[in-house]
Amino acid sequence: MKQQQKHVVVIGGSVAGLGAGLALTAEGHRVTILESDASPMPESHVQAFEQWERRGSPQTRHSHALLARLRNLIRDHAPDLLAELRARGAEELPFTDMARRLMPDAELEPGDDDLVLLACRRVTFEWVLRRHILESGRLDFRDGVEVVGLVADPGDPPRVRGVRIRSAAGEQRIDADLVVDASGRRSKLRHWLEAIGTPPVREESEPCGIFYTSRFYQLHDGVEPPALDGPIVGEDLGYMKIGLFPGDARIFSITLAASPDDDAMRAVLHRPVFEAAAASLPRVAEWVDPKISAPISDVHAMANLRNTRRFLIEDDRPLALGFTAIGDSLIHTNPITGRGCSLAWVGAFELAAALREHGDDPGALVLAHHAAIEREVVPWYRMQVQQDRDAVEVSQAQRRGEDPYAVVRADGTNDPKAFMRSVLREGLIPAIRTDVHVMRRFMRIMNLLDAPEDLMRDPGFFGRVVACYNTRGEREPVFQGPRRDEMLDVIARVAA
Repeated sequence: MKQQQKHVVVIGGSVAGLGAGLALTAEGHRVTILESDASPMPESHVQAFEQWERRGSPQTRHSHALLARLRNLIRDHAPDLLAELRARGAEELPFTDMARRLMPDAELEPGDDDLVLLACRRVTFEWVLRRHILESGRLDFRDGVEVVGLVADPGDPPRVRGVRIRSAAGEQRIDADLVVDASGRRSKLRHWLEAIGTPPVREESEPCGIFYTSRFYQLHDGVEPPALDGPIVGEDLGYMKIGLFPGDARIFSITLAASPDDDAMRAVLHRPVFEAAAASLPRVAEWVDPKISAPISDVHAMANLRNTRRFLIEDDRPLALGFTAIGDSLIHTNPITGRGCSLAWVGAFELAAALREHGDDPGALVLAHHAAIEREVVPWYRMQVQQDRDAVEVSQAQRRGEDPYAVVRADGTNDPKAFMRSVLREGLIPAIRTDVHVMRRFMRIMNLLDAPEDLMRDPGFFGRVVACYNTRGEREPVFQGPRRDEMLDVIARVAA
């Protein structure tokens, strides 16, 4: 039986909200997207990078990874959108190419064709996506609209019936069968829900332990990009995290992140220091060589970064009916992993599936979407929280002059955390570059195609990593970049 069309109001018109619009209109629903930012949309994606001030989405000026999970959703549900992205310079980065480049005799598997990233700047992706949706005529997109509250029938729980908005035309009410909050990490959902009589919205939140800086560069005409041993270069020096992200139109970005408590490393917020630091990193230096590329942006920063989760279900009961959330409004994590856009779209398409099955039962709908988020999104949140806690310990140890990778303590006992860090550095990293099974499993996890806990079900993975670790004495140590004291010297030379 054909499901009844619903009217869905989506709060927020960035990547999460647009993804929800795409997923829900494909199911035949009527969708209204409300975007608070009234910045006019530029004429082209080139102008978007130069001019589009997305005040509600500061992350548009930072590095992004469009992971395989997101690319596959586009491929399967909006192939014409994928074609539009490619026409504007987005490039597909297949795992198979990387594997063959590093291991010419690697045995490939049929599922490897799903492991393809999309090299594309966030601003290009959002511009093409919004243009695609607007030109489709499938939904109503309103910008310059502030949501000031929810409209709800009282009850236990309350039943949301729409939203109250404020715009240049004044205040009005928009009725809806379902309201979806996709307004981002600064969402006012706690205020909105509590104002209609729900219990206080529970929130977990703790610092990511970093501030974040990014700069964009463009390869010179006729210059081939330097070789990569992966679609994204990622390094963790303890005191600093580094990312190199290929984008569209021969543009790439460099991200440097460090602890907000590390005053010396805050110097990378300044262009000369950022450039010197990038040039001192072995896997980045060739890319930022003036003979290879030129910077096309300033150094942009993000701070006050937190891993945060908000709960719309308590004791297996929804706080409200007719309301749910996706993306950063519900769960947001350390942006350096590049999962935000992908997880937002996972939440959007899971919502479309829940509405397909439970469109006439608002309680079952909210619970089904919650169950999908628990299954498909929450494991990444939990993993990131643990990783960031450990990263903070490593950074603090280095600033104290300690070696966070020293397995044997001063009293002769073994430090299990230091052992695991050493296995990752001297086992996992080299194994990724020499063992296609390890590379595949690692890349599938990082691209959200397999869940983090799937590693625990693959004893062969750990066996291969430990075997590589046990041969560490037979090769040069993994060198990722300068020690903290060496980086301090780099910074001091620039400041002199």
